[in-house]
Amino acid sequence: MTKIIVKDDFLPQETYEMLYRKYQEANPHSQNIEREFFTHDPTPQIAELLNHFHVKRGYRKLAKWIHTAATPPHFEHRKHYEAEFKIMSAIVYIGPEKSHGTKFYLDEEFEIEWKPNRLMVFCGETDVTWHDYKSADQMRFTYNYFLVDPTQIENPDWKHKWIKM
Repeated sequence: MTKIIVKDDFLPQETYEMLYRKYQEANPHSQNIEREFFTHDPTPQIAELLNHFHVKRGYRKLAKWIHTAATPPHFEHRKHYEAEFKIMSAIVYIGPEKSHGTKFYLDEEFEIEWKPNRLMVFCGETDVTWHDYKSADQMRFTYNYFLVDPTQIENPDWKHKWIKM
């Protein structure tokens, strides 16, 4: 089965430009990861990619959890795997033009290189998909799209930010 899907020039130009404007409006000097949650799904075609995976994580309910993430310069999210509530993870790199990609630790170590409008999708097929990421000397801005089990979200700030399927 598929482990990771990578598609270049994924978003339609209009959608990418909308997200790129959000990147330009984000605070490049913030010391925290700034997230902007969506209340609608501007990219429903991403959810269909779940059909390419053999999902082993059980879930009671399936919903979408979509946000942008502005990661401060020189930030490092060390090696981790996705929270149990995340069934499928999809990330689209938005800006800047050059940054660090996402490094995976599966059967071998490899990196999905940074390229604006590159989509990267993965599931916790074996329950865990170890990965890490970091930003370079500029803010790293991504569009993050997750299929989640909202009944498992424990963070009170995030508990009601999901969108029905």
